[in-house]
Amino acid sequence: MKSFLQDLMIAKKKETRGPSKKEEESPAEEVSNESKRARPNDDNQSPGQPNEKIPLLPGYINVDIDKETPMVAITTEELDFTWEELEMLQDACVLSGVGPRAGKRLVNVFKLMKIIWYRRDQTPDVDTPFELRMKEACVLILALYASSSKSLRLGMCKVLAKVEQTRSMPGCDNLKVFIEQTLKERGTGQAKNNLLTMIHDGKCSRILEKVVWGEDEEKWNLTRKDLRLLRSFSFVGEYSEPVDGNGIHHPSSTDTRN
Repeated sequence: MKSFLQDLMIAKKKETRGPSKKEEESPAEEVSNESKRARPNDDNQSPGQPNEKIPLLPGYINVDIDKETPMVAITTEELDFTWEELEMLQDACVLSGVGPRAGKRLVNVFKLMKIIWYRRDQTPDVDTPFELRMKEACVLILALYASSSKSLRLGMCKVLAKVEQTRSMPGCDNLKVFIEQTLKERGTGQAKNNLLTMIHDGKCSRILEKVVWGEDEEKWNLTRKDLRLLRSFSFVGEYSEPVDGNGIHHPSSTDTRN
């Protein structure tokens, strides 16, 4: 996984090459030009024979076959990973013990999330400090879900299942405390629990502690929205705990990894 991300980072460093020389006209273009020259123009039409219209079914308007439909260009934008995002991905993968295959899936999911965030935000080119902190936390949570440790994955299942059930403001003010409280409620708050140990790691703890909503309901709603977005991907959903209409969570048995 580390080598895969290093390749992305090396590619980011490389300077783009200058424009190449104009290529010769391709055979396909030559054929297209020949067909244009061979096409009769309006001046060669016989007198008294205007452009014919194809009769269609009753109730439909006849269409002039020579009338071209104007083409509308669709503006496209390419969203590349920033250097900071590549470093975030690499650090999270190393911290969580992510394997190569799961790491590539994590990168693909993060690409999709970047597109969703870009389309959703009012000012997509400018991230607020809270959005930057939440982005870093999302990368870490994805990495925990992709970890080779089954206990880490199952612990995160319980956390995101709790997010689905929480409709009002929780009784805490930051993401780290929310995860701790959830693990204790679900009977996984013992010191031997790998996820609880992980979130007390210095680097991991700092990332989660920075996602603070305090008494700001709007910030909590943004946090909940992004956490639910993480859970919606099949990459994460494989190990999730379904929540029924009564708010009861049922442990999933679809996880077959050791």
